[in-house]
Amino acid sequence: MSATEKISFATQPSIVPAFVRVLLSKKPFVAPAGTVVTPIELETRRVELSASHLQRYRDVCDVPAAPHLPPAYLHAVAMPMHMQLFIARDFPVKVLGLIHLRNTIRVFKAIDTSAPLRLSVHFDTQRLTDAGQEYDFTTRYERDGEIVWEEVSTMFARGTVPTKVEGGGGKRPSIERSGHPKEGTQTQTLEIAENTGWRYARVSGDFNPIHLTARTAAMYGFKQAVAHGMWSLGRCLGAAAAELPADGIQIDTQFKLPVYLPSQALARFWAVENGIDIGMCTMRGDRLHLAMQVRKLA
Repeated sequence: MSATEKISFATQPSIVPAFVRVLLSKKPFVAPAGTVVTPIELETRRVELSASHLQRYRDVCDVPAAPHLPPAYLHAVAMPMHMQLFIARDFPVKVLGLIHLRNTIRVFKAIDTSAPLRLSVHFDTQRLTDAGQEYDFTTRYERDGEIVWEEVSTMFARGTVPTKVEGGGGKRPSIERSGHPKEGTQTQTLEIAENTGWRYARVSGDFNPIHLTARTAAMYGFKQAVAHGMWSLGRCLGAAAAELPADGIQIDTQFKLPVYLPSQALARFWAVENGIDIGMCTMRGDRLHLAMQVRKLA
């Protein structure tokens, strides 16, 4: 399965039909025993970045202006492709039951909006754990044949399967929990508005109902709407933007406690050997929303 058309971020034409198909999907929440993972490769050969779309991302994630792209921005650009992956016949489970567990982003080269990129998304990995199943998919951007940005997202399907699923292996990101804040920690208070989910959905195309309103979130067991994990990630990187190199970095993130809308949270970051640790936590500082490590690539 492939896509070769130019993507327009003015209207996100592929997103609404994709979400209708997601809501109507009859896929299971957990793949049954004996399921064989079939690789899926999607491709868009020409992605032209939009300065106005980038500015809307900067606004919602509070990322300062800079000549290069924010590190997590290209995830939002790729979301229409991710939706096509989730509704592909061979993707084994229902996407609305998945939890974004971990994320690794590698920025190899500083990127601006001046030249088109080639985008590809690849899925071939499933792991069985004591609590359920983990699914990895890899997103890559190339410019002139060179990989400039790469992401591995790990999604989790909660449930028990009696025997191990065939297929998978390899691409599990190595992510460690950020330690306790050190001397010199910088802290920002984040005021998270009730419409944050809608605003990020309009930028990314991720209209999952749990992120939009308390009413739609309640349909899936949440007491309030929940901020997108990738918004939380982007917002924390925005808070620490002055300390981050433009390229040559790897960002490992582990998602933990949900961020409800509206609410407040703390973004804390501090220097460590070869990089920065970042945490997003409750206002008391006693529970983590996410733990992040930014390290220089070897």
